[in-house]
Amino acid sequence: MKRVLAATVGLIAAVGILSACSDDGSSSDSSPAATPAASTAQTGGTEISTTGNTEVKVEGKDLAGVDLDSVTCVKQAGKINVASGSSGGQQGVAVVMTDEATPKVESLGLVVDGSALAVSNSMGMAVGSAEVSVDGDTYTITGEAEGADMKNPTAGMVKKEFTIKVTCN
Repeated sequence: MKRVLAATVGLIAAVGILSACSDDGSSSDSSPAATPAASTAQTGGTEISTTGNTEVKVEGKDLAGVDLDSVTCVKQAGKINVASGSSGGQQGVAVVMTDEATPKVESLGLVVDGSALAVSNSMGMAVGSAEVSVDGDTYTITGEAEGADMKNPTAGMVKKEFTIKVTCN
């Protein structure tokens, strides 16, 4: 349990750092609808794209509070990193997966209504589960994240199903 909590706290920090790196100049509309805009930049072999048609759903519902306009996808050194900012709250998402024909999620962090949720498999301890399907440049990540309610960490494990759909140009 201590390892899971430590991994969850680490993922919260990663989500916070990645959120801080996101563009705060985007719309602050908290509407959870998919974003249509897209832009791509390349710097030194790193492909960075602000994606279109992004969706983040937890338990089948749009994750309110995630700024979908801030979602970025960075491809570098055999990895794909997806991260978002929040629109006035603590909600957020961060994903690291392999950049191969059949990508695998290495780590995933979600902050949902005060709960820090994660998917990871490190040091022989698996937390949650995730599968990735690819359709062209669109990645759909589905699974179940586990973690703790940060307002009441002694309440036991929290598990939530999620779907993240992002286009990485």
